[in-house]
Amino acid sequence: MRYKLKIFASIFFFASAVELIAQSKSEIQKLTAEESFPKDNYLDTVKKKRALVVTAHDDDDASMAGTLAKLNEQGWEIKQICFTSGDAKRDQALMKASKFIVDDIEIINIQPEKRRVKIDKGQEPYYPIPKESFSESFDQQLILPLIVKEINEYDPTVIFSLDNIIGGYGHPEHLLVSQMLVDSFAAGKIHPQRIYQSVYPNSMEKKILQERLTALLKKWGFPSSYMIARELYKVDGMPEPDVEINIEQFSKQKMSFLRTFEERERKTIAFFVPYFEDFDHKEYFSVFNREFFRIIK
Repeated sequence: MRYKLKIFASIFFFASAVELIAQSKSEIQKLTAEESFPKDNYLDTVKKKRALVVTAHDDDDASMAGTLAKLNEQGWEIKQICFTSGDAKRDQALMKASKFIVDDIEIINIQPEKRRVKIDKGQEPYYPIPKESFSESFDQQLILPLIVKEINEYDPTVIFSLDNIIGGYGHPEHLLVSQMLVDSFAAGKIHPQRIYQSVYPNSMEKKILQERLTALLKKWGFPSSYMIARELYKVDGMPEPDVEINIEQFSKQKMSFLRTFEERERKTIAFFVPYFEDFDHKEYFSVFNREFFRIIK
């Protein structure tokens, strides 16, 4: 399969527009985080302002795009690397969107079928799999050296990624890349000062993924990869954030980034960034005005 989230592409055609459109600002306010976390102060003190975003897929940085836009505005040099989607039009849309939040992007041309070399019969690529089966499911000897090489050549102070506990919602490629980063960092193979993992606080995760998304999928006859991942990995979800970053002043850049994707990708993003196309950037990100990170150091 050459498309990242076939399940969500299918849902787009089955779901009614009414179910996916917020009726008022109060509706999105119900989905925001109830917790508060320490404000990040490390990024303001960094002298070598160079960050690298390392993700499996083109839209994996949707939840951290405001922070990237903020750092870019503050003079940081920011690059993103991710794998090709296998769709040239989609990759081109990412190149266009990335200009709003980073300086450079490199799409690694390892096709999906080359990355994932083994998929059990009847299993969809986005479904969670046991971590111990990653070695036989992915060509890690192809993927890992390329990622390490890219990181060391760029020599970032900070790396941004998804979490290595559940990978956001359980996608195996999310987990693969994030775990490779953590393992390489611990082994001294890469040398950033910190890894910032984009995560949701418990309240946000519960309302958006556990309740809203799972209910929609159940209604349309699809299982929830998020709930499968929680059970498979025996976790309650993403790790708890260590810090929060206010991104309200960079609402225009983040919204421009999100809305530049192709329509199907925007519909996919809307499952995790609910109703972002239903409001103007100022109104939406006055509500969703914080991004949250777990820090590996």
